[in-house]
Amino acid sequence: MSILNAPIRILGCGSPLMGNDGVGLKVIEVLQESELKDLKDIDIMDAGVCGLDLLNLLDDAKKVIIVDAILANSPPGSVHHIEGKELLEGVEFHPLVSVHDLTITDVLKIGEQVQELPEIVVIGIEIGSIVTEATLEISPDVLKGVDKAIKLIKEEVFSSL
Repeated sequence: MSILNAPIRILGCGSPLMGNDGVGLKVIEVLQESELKDLKDIDIMDAGVCGLDLLNLLDDAKKVIIVDAILANSPPGSVHHIEGKELLEGVEFHPLVSVHDLTITDVLKIGEQVQELPEIVVIGIEIGSIVTEATLEISPDVLKGVDKAIKLIKEEVFSSL
């Protein structure tokens, strides 16, 4: 059983200690102060580094929007809308960044074997390169993607209500 109960969930992934990798968490921080926080059909949550624990956060959901850092060889701060079914079908043209061994794609492929998955959308923000040193700073270029990501998330949410 999931620790969340709303049919629509917005999950931010990343590490706040790894600079640009924490941009998904920055989006969640902003959303938790927005009008979305008051909608009963939506849960907004920091999902951390998105290992296999992510699967528990998908239980009983209708739609899950995952926000994470990506490397897609585009300018830092670029925002990409990726359908979860594309990731599961192997159309992954955006490698999803993880500071751990499992990417979101890996977790979803495991999840499809052990549970019924909801509709999944990934909003990826280009970070330019993998962060290798601990820092709390997100670069200004990457932060430019936060507002666009929030706009895409709101479009996803309101099209599902």
